[in-house]
Formats: sequence, C-alpha cells, structure tokens
Amino acid sequence: MANRGLTYVELLIVLGLISVIMGLVIGVFKIQNYFKKARDLQRLHDINLLNNALNFYFQNATSVDPDGPNLDNRGVDESLPTIFVSVPAEKDKFFESCFYYPNGKAYYIYQTNKNDYQRTDSFGWIPINFQEVNYPGLSVLPVDPINTLNSGLYYLYAFQRTPPQYEISVGFESPEFQKGGSADKVSTDGGNDDNRLEFGTNLNIIPGFIWQF
Repeated sequence: MANRGLTYVELLIVLGLISVIMGLVIGVFKIQNYFKKARDLQRLHDINLLNNALNFYFQNATSVDPDGPNLDNRGVDESLPTIFVSVPAEKDKFFESCFYYPNGKAYYIYQTNKNDYQRTDSFGWIPINFQEVNYPGLSVLPVDPINTLNSGLYYLYAFQRTPPQYEISVGFESPEFQKGGSADKVSTDGGNDDNRLEFGTNLNIIPGFIWQF
C-alpha cells in the first residue's frame, strides 16, 4: 500500500493545484506589467509637460539662463558641462563626474537636495526659474515614479549655452516601450540614446552612457 501510485482523483487534485498556482503566477505577472505601464504613461505625461515648460521658458524669458541664477557655466559647451538628475542627493548619490570616452569629455553630475528637488524657482533638480515666465500647470517639477539610481529610472536635463538648446530624457519599465518593443519609444525618437526617450531642441546633448549608472 505504501508504494501505490497516485489514484485518478489524487492526480486530478494535483493537476488542479498546478493550474491554480500557474493562474496566480500569471495574474501577478499581469498586475506587475499593469503597474509598469501605468508608471510609463506617467513618465510620458511628465516629459511632455517638462518639454512644453522648457520650450515656453526658452522662448519667453527676458534673459534665458538655462542653469539658473545659482549656478554658472554648466552648459555642455562651457567649462563645467553638467547633467542634471531628478534623484535627490540624499536618496542616491551619483558620481560627481564621469568621463565619456567617445568624445574625450568629462561631465559633472548635479543633484539638488530632497527638500528642494521639485521646486520651480531655480532650486529644483532643473535649476531654471520657471516662475519668471509664469508657465501654467507647473507647480512642481515632475520626477520619475521610481526615481532611484540603481533602477536606472530617473529624469535627466542638460543644455548648451550657444545657441541656447536643451535636452531632457526618461527611461521606461515596460518592454512595450523599450527598444524593440511593440510601441518602441526610445530608439525611434531621433536622439543619440537608444535606451531613453529624448525630448528637446537638441537630442545629442546628453551622452548615452548616463543611463547605465
């Protein structure tokens, strides 16, 4: 009796349990993908909002100052070429600077603090004073829903001084929006980084290596 095989009923029960477990796993996977896509849709909304606000500022500011009144020479064509990151320094600290070998250039990484990073008055992660031009609908600076270094999910901003041009970029979680996905948004935008969606007036300002940190 101890060595008898499974009965027909027991086999049906085992198969039923396997089906239930597989259903739960598939359900969890679908839920995870749903939240990933929801966050990606938020990122699309954010980058459009930031792009519109930056365009408005560059066209309407009395004196365009892409690194704001508190910083100087931060354009990629200036002495302190800088990439601005949405992650506050207290949360995840990037390297202070990075060497980008294709063009033999060092870039500085700028992060503001957790109390100020969403401000629109030049103290936020984008150092522009948007309040100067009263852009509607921008009460706080958007940041990535995950917004951590290790995830690779954060927003970037950089500019050049002459002529005044800028670029912003975001990464995506959902395979649908990533390179080769059914709705690939990152390798079809005309920019120099096939892993991030880039908006702006010059899509070659931010070097493609940044997203890998």
